[in-house]
Amino acid sequence: MRIFLSYASEDRAQVEPIRLALAEQGHEVFFDREDLQPGEAFDSRIRTAIERCELFLCLLTPNTVDAGSYTLSELRIAERVWPHPSGRVLPVVLAPVPLENIPAYLRSVTLLEPVGNATASIADAVHQIARVRRRQRARRIALWMLAALVPALAALYWITQRSGAVSRDGAPLAFIEAGVFTMGDDVSFPMREVYVSAFYMDKLEITTARYAKFLKANGSLAPPDEWDSVNPELHGELPVVGVSWRDAHAYCRWAGKRLPTEAEWEKAARDGDARMYPGGDDEPTAGVAAYARAAEHAYQGGVTPVGTHAAGRSRAGVDDLAGNVSEWVSDWYADSVGSDDVRDPSGPADGTDKTIRGSAWRDPAERLEVTRRYFASEDHRADDIGFRCAKDASE
Repeated sequence: MRIFLSYASEDRAQVEPIRLALAEQGHEVFFDREDLQPGEAFDSRIRTAIERCELFLCLLTPNTVDAGSYTLSELRIAERVWPHPSGRVLPVVLAPVPLENIPAYLRSVTLLEPVGNATASIADAVHQIARVRRRQRARRIALWMLAALVPALAALYWITQRSGAVSRDGAPLAFIEAGVFTMGDDVSFPMREVYVSAFYMDKLEITTARYAKFLKANGSLAPPDEWDSVNPELHGELPVVGVSWRDAHAYCRWAGKRLPTEAEWEKAARDGDARMYPGGDDEPTAGVAAYARAAEHAYQGGVTPVGTHAAGRSRAGVDDLAGNVSEWVSDWYADSVGSDDVRDPSGPADGTDKTIRGSAWRDPAERLEVTRRYFASEDHRADDIGFRCAKDASE
């Protein structure tokens, strides 16, 4: 479950154990305002995070309701997003606050007042909410199936596949429907019609937090380049960089997935049409992708948290296919392919270099097209290359 953790900065030390407990349960927690990049609009970033969240968790202390607290701004955004907070907003009293000082919006729902271990009480409450939502979702689907005719059941199957899947590593998946699309642009790669079978693809680039779990589970592996310059616990939503093709391949296997093929990657970016950019044909702006960023290092103002640029999301629901980091795919690199390789193409049987798709935070706007591709050896690492995983729809 995606959780927005609203708290006063002065209470950060008290809130950190709560964040860790929720993350340990497998929730995605928006926690740290410090990952806002210089010049990034506060309201825009916060609004996007609140709109994407499934639970707005407001931690109340005297600092929270202070007139100058950022939490009041976050609360106003939440109120615009959900005028009726029941089921979406959970206010928790961490320290005594006079009832009249608590905003009326929060008083309209039941306040959680932990007794004893606050972290454990909050984690248990969130767990119960998540369990109820899972049951409600299952009940709705069951009732729909009982009431619907066979064609409607088929439609429900595709909708469920497309929007609700989560992989073994906890990463949300987008369902990409089977179909024919135009691949290439006759500049970077010969243009041709190809058919790609249905598959799943990670909605987001693999983050430092997810990669840290992989390293912990495989203690003998070397960490990525630049790993010493990022704290996955504090900045776990940044995309991991400095990984080789071999690293990316190993992670995807560990997570029960695989690297996408080059054709799958471009199908997810275009989703069946001939668009120039994942978000459409309009020339990109800073609001739709992280590119042309004036930074020396990825983790020092280069990359942005995954999913930040919702306006640049592909029609298939996949984020950051332009900008942020370029991505390894499974194919060996080739300048051209056989004319008969038009059904689930997977590239040459062997080669010397692996293919990299998409653009990154350093790239200018003209490199953000969906056809952007280049190559590097399997062991190459760079601070503008990351990855995401895919898996067959039948799995």
